Amino acid sequence: MGKTIRICPKCKKPSLKPAYNVSGWLAPDMFRCEECGYIGNFYLEVEPEEYLKFQKYLRDKEEDEHSQ
Repeated sequence: MGKTIRICPKCKKPSLKPAYNVSGWLAPDMFRCEECGYIGNFYLEVEPEEYLKFQKYLRDKEEDEHSQ
């Protein structure tokens, strides 16, 4: 498996950055989305090619909804 990117589970964009963790060293890493403001330790991790396919799927789905 090659390089992967972290995707925000809320807005589905690759704009997660590490967030400060004030709960101690045993707590999982926290991330903050710069797009939607999501803060949490859950994220989607995908290969760049899969993300591009997913973005195309979302665009096609949105176009289909607008054309109806």
